[in-house]
Amino acid sequence: MNRMVETTVGDRARALLERICTLDAQLHCYVAVDEEAVLREADRLDAIPAGERGALHGLTLGVKDLIDVAGLPTRAGSSFFRRDPQHDAPVVAALRRAGVLVIGKTNTHEFAWGITTDNPHFGRTANPWDPARIVGGSSGGSGAAVAAGLADIALGTDTLGSIRIPAALNGISGLRPATGALPIDDIFPLAIGLDTVGPFARDLETVRRAYDVLAGTTVAAGTVRRACRLRGGKWDRVEPAVNAALDAAVSALRAAGVVVDDVTWWDDALVGAVAAIQQRAAARTHAPFFPEHRAEYGEDVRARVTYALTVTQEAETAARTMLAKSRTGWETATQGYDVALAPSVGREAPLAPAAPSFRDETIPLVTPASGFGLPVAAVPIGFGPAGMPLGMQLIAAGGDASAAFDLGCVYQQLTDWHRRTPPI
Repeated sequence: MNRMVETTVGDRARALLERICTLDAQLHCYVAVDEEAVLREADRLDAIPAGERGALHGLTLGVKDLIDVAGLPTRAGSSFFRRDPQHDAPVVAALRRAGVLVIGKTNTHEFAWGITTDNPHFGRTANPWDPARIVGGSSGGSGAAVAAGLADIALGTDTLGSIRIPAALNGISGLRPATGALPIDDIFPLAIGLDTVGPFARDLETVRRAYDVLAGTTVAAGTVRRACRLRGGKWDRVEPAVNAALDAAVSALRAAGVVVDDVTWWDDALVGAVAAIQQRAAARTHAPFFPEHRAEYGEDVRARVTYALTVTQEAETAARTMLAKSRTGWETATQGYDVALAPSVGREAPLAPAAPSFRDETIPLVTPASGFGLPVAAVPIGFGPAGMPLGMQLIAAGGDASAAFDLGCVYQQLTDWHRRTPPI
């Protein structure tokens, strides 16, 4: 990718807006960009004296279209929902204070309830590595924007994989924070109690810098000496290329002195339990809208809302009992390990439209960390036979995000997958 040598935030902003104009008609990463506002803000950032600039000065930011940005509509990927915020969501405000330049709002699967970002109202976001393939979701616009060089960092949300899946399929890095670690105010919810908001970037060190700003504290760096690779159940039912890439990642870490043991743990019942909890929470979100706007939902999300409204309180209660039991098993299996390694997605990005089986295969892989509320770093680990990126989860087994960051940054010092860029 050719890049001009730019000397100011304004210069970089103009070059980026031109790049968006050139590429985004095909990729559909952004759904709202106010170019005049971007250039005004760039000039303001350039006027800040060097000694007073923030930790992220001049880095460009895409914001998932669930998250309020002052002056831009929040539509949550919907044909009928809209709010016009006068103030930034707290996570956007924190990044602005650190000097980021907000570029615009990025595409999302409708109401964040899907993992393809094939949006019937705003278009399908195309994968920058191969536009015929999906980007994952629901934060697909944010993931693709970073991969395509249309943003330095981007905000996504992750309820059941919506940061980790696009990170894997687009060959970039990201973080699903621990549930409750960052404020989700002024963000349209999917499932309160499971929802999180977090950053994407090409490399995990930049993700960490963004997370430090969002958390309002520096995540202390340390050394991870014990990790495990999760085995059994769905962890092992991934395509050979994913297994081979995980093998290579484990070998690289072992060669760097990290102990990585195989740990067998899988719980099929957990997947159904977390699904029931998520459905009950989402039903509460959509109950006020659905009777009037049912026909305006896309087909897939309409079906999910319809089903979610039938899930009973008794089913949720039973699911929470099962979740607690499963967590006990998880803690027993991973005791003594800082990080658990696992596939983010079991294959390369499929051609669009993705078959329903892609969701069925993928959601179980991202469910445990979501159900247990654990922070997870996502990093690229190679490419599959079609030349598409593959990804790995680094689950902070004990709930400490610094462990996932530490091990992920070590891995990225040993490899260069995060430096690969799509041929656009």
